[in-house]
Amino acid sequence: MRKCFPLLLVSLLTLSCTRNNVLFGESPDADYTHIVYTDTVGVSLSTVITDSFVTSGATSLLLGKYSDPYLGIVSARNYFQLAVPAAQPEILATDVYDSMTITIPLSGYYYGDTTRAQTITVSEISQAISFSYNSSLYNTSSTEVYESALGSRQLRIRPTMDDSIVIRISDLKGADFFAKLRSKSTSLINQSEFVNYFRGISLSTGAGDTTAVYGLTGLDSSLAINLHYHSNIPSPVKKSVTFSSLKNVYCYNQLLKTRGNTGIPLTPGEYSSATLGAKAYQQPATGAYMKMTFPSLRSVINTGKLVRLVKAELLLTPAYNSFSKDGYALPASLSLALTDASNLFGDYVLDSAGTNPLTASPEIDELYGRDNYYRFNITSYISSWLNTAGTEKKGFFLASGFTSTAPDVNRLFINLSGSNQVPRLRLYMIVLNQ
Repeated sequence: MRKCFPLLLVSLLTLSCTRNNVLFGESPDADYTHIVYTDTVGVSLSTVITDSFVTSGATSLLLGKYSDPYLGIVSARNYFQLAVPAAQPEILATDVYDSMTITIPLSGYYYGDTTRAQTITVSEISQAISFSYNSSLYNTSSTEVYESALGSRQLRIRPTMDDSIVIRISDLKGADFFAKLRSKSTSLINQSEFVNYFRGISLSTGAGDTTAVYGLTGLDSSLAINLHYHSNIPSPVKKSVTFSSLKNVYCYNQLLKTRGNTGIPLTPGEYSSATLGAKAYQQPATGAYMKMTFPSLRSVINTGKLVRLVKAELLLTPAYNSFSKDGYALPASLSLALTDASNLFGDYVLDSAGTNPLTASPEIDELYGRDNYYRFNITSYISSWLNTAGTEKKGFFLASGFTSTAPDVNRLFINLSGSNQVPRLRLYMIVLNQ
């Protein structure tokens, strides 16, 4: 699409320009130029599938499983160790064990269908957590657990209403903890001995559960096992001992996917949207990253009439009906990272001030639900590539708020089969009159 604007608009558009505009000599007299808008430069989309990524040292945890109509089944479980009590209790021979529970705090984050119940299982880790390679644990790492669970509970989680989940732990384990505390066993006093006696906890969901993935509050005293007992002398008094989650490099999230009949390959590599049926995907939690290049960009200067690039905007449109406010929310914010044929993540694209990463939030069509998009002002980068030969392979990766230590499972799906859903590069240029 091409449109012409009166030259009087030049001053208005210039106000929204970023630095480093393309200049081909001095601007001619105003009588010889006009403003042109075009969105005919193609945006080439591909999906880059990665192998694995580090999740050790996690500061927040994910738990659950959901079935995604576009990306398949996504499951999340976690592994962490516990710390010995900050102060050792004085447990008398007349004190009585009551119960042991685990409190699992919810962060409020969720993705999927929260209207159905699922089973949360608490398992005891049966072997020492050890690094996979490079002194790290990964989304594909796994640590053995005992076959018999410490506890489980079937419930419907209400992440916007409930602040935590409490599950009762086996009384056999609770009584053993209680006996060791009363005898002042060093296995519950010394931290290194404790992690040999009790190697840690893994939280998971039932094999058939495909409801939602939930976020757990960052590791602190609120994620803990609590041993409850009471004394009778001189009068009944309820007491408890807390074993809080331990912040260390052995805490990690396992994030796995089953692609099913989605058509998304499991083999790492770059796959064009044409290879994937005119589709592209972004879900860092499952190793899927969206990549954009502009192979025909320099064709706009082939006529020799371009004088100056005023503005360049990239618009990315999520597939119609592929998201919702409740269960399948779009990423709240997206950024761009530079890349090329190597598919390595480069520097973040910066804002117009050149100080912070450029971000875009989804603009939602609340009335008809069709005109939804993310908008990025990438003028300075397009300017540079217009001025430089051999930049056909240069482009961007989409980047979200996902981090290895604080992950989420949000995703973006783009379907290029509809003309109003294709990504667009909008160029506003000053060109010579015919």
